[in-house]
Amino acid sequence: MYKMAKGNVVKVVNAFDRRTWDDAEEAYFKYVDTMIADAKDEIFSNGKAWHAAYLIFKFLELASEQVRIFSGTLVQKTPQGVAIYSAPKIIDAASAFLRKESSRLQVVLEKDIDAPDPNEHPLVQSVKRMEREGSLHGTLEIRRLNDDTVASLQERDALHHMMLVDDRRWRIEIDPNPNDVQAVVNAGSCRETRVLNQAFDTVLWRNGDGVVSIGKQNDP
Repeated sequence: MYKMAKGNVVKVVNAFDRRTWDDAEEAYFKYVDTMIADAKDEIFSNGKAWHAAYLIFKFLELASEQVRIFSGTLVQKTPQGVAIYSAPKIIDAASAFLRKESSRLQVVLEKDIDAPDPNEHPLVQSVKRMEREGSLHGTLEIRRLNDDTVASLQERDALHHMMLVDDRRWRIEIDPNPNDVQAVVNAGSCRETRVLNQAFDTVLWRNGDGVVSIGKQNDP
């Protein structure tokens, strides 16, 4: 798949369609599979949009209890046209996770959600459908970080989007430029993940305003 970007043709890979992969991409996806399956306590890069999509899918697929996400908008598609939180594979993985008893998906947004209305976002629609069907056994909560906290984090160069899974896996964006995101991942660090979980809870979650809340909530 190819897209035009400022007069240049840019190749866009579908993380879930092997027909779009070249040898280098296939090697990378296999590498990610191995790192996650073996819970390797090693840092590796995850910058390209389709690499991010694949990792998000794998993290959701293997999550057992709690997933924490700090995102810009819960973007449906990147500027390159790569589906992220509108990708069926990612939505299906999130839905499967929320079918697990007492599972919890917490999302904090830096900006408004990527939809005209929060209830029109594909991920939210899927979870609401599960709730109606009686297959939802976990919770989805989305909050928007208040502007004062965003400004404070920006001043300290500490505004980094992230995904934290249970007490073992993390992904952090060290450069959030939407056209050239740079991120690092660790699929087997319990110590670092616990520290990041605490930071998420105390800095991001507590300073967020409610946007979406689906399922039985445990917070006061």
